[in-house]
Amino acid sequence: MRIADWIHLAVFAFLVVLAIARSLPRARRLKIIGIGAVGLSVTLASTQLDRVFAPLTVSVIRDWLPAPLMLLVYWQAGKFFVRVQEDFQRRLARLDERLVAPLLLALARRSFGRGILVYLELAYLLCYPMIPLSMAAIYLLRMGREADRFWAVVLPATYACYVMVPFAQMLPPRLIEERWNAPLPQSPLRVLNLGILRHASIHANTFPSAHVAASLSSALALIQLDLRVGLVFLCAAVSISLGAVLGRYHYAADAILGAAVALSAFAIAW
Repeated sequence: MRIADWIHLAVFAFLVVLAIARSLPRARRLKIIGIGAVGLSVTLASTQLDRVFAPLTVSVIRDWLPAPLMLLVYWQAGKFFVRVQEDFQRRLARLDERLVAPLLLALARRSFGRGILVYLELAYLLCYPMIPLSMAAIYLLRMGREADRFWAVVLPATYACYVMVPFAQMLPPRLIEERWNAPLPQSPLRVLNLGILRHASIHANTFPSAHVAASLSSALALIQLDLRVGLVFLCAAVSISLGAVLGRYHYAADAILGAAVALSAFAIAW
């Protein structure tokens, strides 16, 4: 089996066991177990594809399969969100009032600053196709054989953030009242970002930020394969991180720790 297979088996199983051990509403527990069962079944079934398909087809399927499985882990972890840890959330908000407020207020008051905020909305939108684009880049570089090494960096970094949802539960800053927050430009990009989050997110904050961890870890993995391509993705990852914080999709601490998780996963895997 590939490294990605072992990671998925471990994470899906861990969340299932945690759901059984924890005091949760019955409906949520059943959903967590159900999603875990689907994830485990798909992962195990993928290891037997060579009995049905040609080797090249099997390789391509298994190279790309971790991408949709990441969404399953995200939704599975999100079912653990049952209450807000108010004290922890207030601490993160107070830290942002010191670190983020001065910069955000300065940008919101100037026309060029509002343009920067619109750009960061676009950057944040890129967090969704970042992983598929990274895998596409690996294929265009004719390095498909390195796909499992790529996932060996990205999956641990991302899942380290997801599995914290049962233990660190809070709302993202966009959903709480921040007295210092200046009105952000209501561009079509922001409306689109908010719409995606309203309909497809778990409506809870990931601490550390999975968006930052996934984006930065994918860029670091690509740097090892091709420096120029990796640097382009690194610039995108930095912009995503800034957009996550200044767009109030994440707290500053989320992004800082998400970056630390990505760097740690990269150091261990490579």
